[in-house]
Amino acid sequence: MLLSAPHLLMLLLFKLPLLLALLGCAQLLQAQVYSASFTDSQWTAQSGPFACTLSHKIPGFGSARFARNAGAAEFLELRHTSQAFPVGPVRIESMPPMWRSDASPADLGQAQSSGVEPVKVTLNLVAITETLEQGTNVVFSSTRISSGGTSLRVALAARNFGSAFGQYRQCIEGLIPYTFDQLSRTVINYTSNADDLSVVAKSQLDKIVRYTKADPRVLGILIDAHSDKFATPEAGQEATQRQAELVTRYLIDKGVEANTIATRWHGDKFPIANNNSKAGQAKNRRVTVRLENDTTRREMEKKIAAIKLAEQQAAEKAAAQSSASSVALPSSLQQLEQMVEQQDITRGKQPDTALMR
Repeated sequence: MLLSAPHLLMLLLFKLPLLLALLGCAQLLQAQVYSASFTDSQWTAQSGPFACTLSHKIPGFGSARFARNAGAAEFLELRHTSQAFPVGPVRIESMPPMWRSDASPADLGQAQSSGVEPVKVTLNLVAITETLEQGTNVVFSSTRISSGGTSLRVALAARNFGSAFGQYRQCIEGLIPYTFDQLSRTVINYTSNADDLSVVAKSQLDKIVRYTKADPRVLGILIDAHSDKFATPEAGQEATQRQAELVTRYLIDKGVEANTIATRWHGDKFPIANNNSKAGQAKNRRVTVRLENDTTRREMEKKIAAIKLAEQQAAEKAAAQSSASSVALPSSLQQLEQMVEQQDITRGKQPDTALMR
């Protein structure tokens, strides 16, 4: 029987939902699914003072990794070795195993895929880890179809997650909460005629001690003491020597190797504020403690070379003009202070040998 055009249109409209459902099923059947098997599912925790990781291999896809570094936020990362998630949103949901009839899938948020870089998750990590701890798998699903006509589903298997996650959390609790850059130049202020370190100063130095002991890349510690205005240069030298040696002694007593510390004192030569006010004097009474590694040492060597070259060029210019001249001073007191502190440490004054036990 032949159907008229209106009858054909009505039939298509009637059958459209069924056709769409069938298309959806076809797409689901074409999904690439990656997951560790029940017997092969493993989670591995690695601990250190500056980084903690919890890794999970996903056969055929790559791996997943929870991680937290010192001074940074925690994240979850899915790294692919073959097929990447298509560009666009990636849905995250809990997927209970078949025998868990009491549980149903739940939305855990979403991430974003660039199509090239690993998929990185920084939000809803607590919900994801709690789901895995409860024995429920977590599935990442692409919301778009790849150029090959398939979607991608990657599962984090919950089996063996709990014990490894406990090791990972323990590592995070002991993680050093600051970085080299945050401690590389620490300024410690002191009160006039202070004969001991303040509670705040000791707290600052304790951070330096903890970090230095944990990071083998720290090559040394440079200490420079400065003061506000004194009646005589000798009085300023004496005051800053006392403060520099207080800091040095504290670090050594806490276990820092004496031969890694270089200590200098400069009196009131290099103020960074006006000594005519109480606030300015308080800023000038300071001890700077700097950590040195390969990078900072190379930078220092370059600056020292530049200073020496400037001195040589100034001397040559003075000789050519047959008149007395000197190197131009830095444009600011802060630059002058930094130049002094970044000179070769072998030129600086050292504390009494009794301190370097």
